[in-house]
Amino acid sequence: MAAATSDAGGYWRLDAPAPGTYYLSARRIGYQPSTSAAVTVRQGDDLSFEFRLRPAATTLSAVEVSAQAMRRYLERAGFYERQRADFGHFISPEKIEARQAARITDLLTSVPGVTLVRMTTGTVGAFYVELRGSNIGEGGVCRPRVFVDGVLFAKGDSRPARPAPANAVERRVEQEAQQLDQGMSLDDIGHPTTIAAIEVYRSATQVPVEFGGTSVGTLCGAIVIWTRTGTRRTAQ
Repeated sequence: MAAATSDAGGYWRLDAPAPGTYYLSARRIGYQPSTSAAVTVRQGDDLSFEFRLRPAATTLSAVEVSAQAMRRYLERAGFYERQRADFGHFISPEKIEARQAARITDLLTSVPGVTLVRMTTGTVGAFYVELRGSNIGEGGVCRPRVFVDGVLFAKGDSRPARPAPANAVERRVEQEAQQLDQGMSLDDIGHPTTIAAIEVYRSATQVPVEFGGTSVGTLCGAIVIWTRTGTRRTAQ
């Protein structure tokens, strides 16, 4: 198996491990995955392919989640308990509703220490988030870990040390996986109307134990996002 990440223009290059028959699969958050027909690769072949991914339609429930159900969900997730502890910055459901933001990253513009960086050149495109209160990075700025409904979404810039991959293929796969992780934007998660609450921890000393605590993996801090979709899944 081999993997590649496209550049800002959508171009990519993939080296087959050996001659043979392969299936090519392309995926991107917010789009339907696409898989090609069987492709036979011979020694010395240089082939070109183009994928056109369709946006993934989001089916919304006909029944809206009540404020009571959402509060119960956030209580079970520990949101209000951590908010009372007063470590980090908390964006409540009420603040999200009042903001009427166009993108998730817009909800973070008022949070101290948050820097939004456009992922592509020019004046359009998605943003990634850097935290200025981080413990590592040039000027104390780097990308934090991101959790969505308690599940790790992006590892960020701070990663625990691990043994180097044994061969070139493994090293390339590891590098491309890291590039894919770095290419994710919070705006890929969905529209702000799908977000229930957000927690921002600017350094490892603020990160709660359930999200890594003071560890190598959280030196850049952490952002924790709770979605209304998670509310619907867990509400009784």
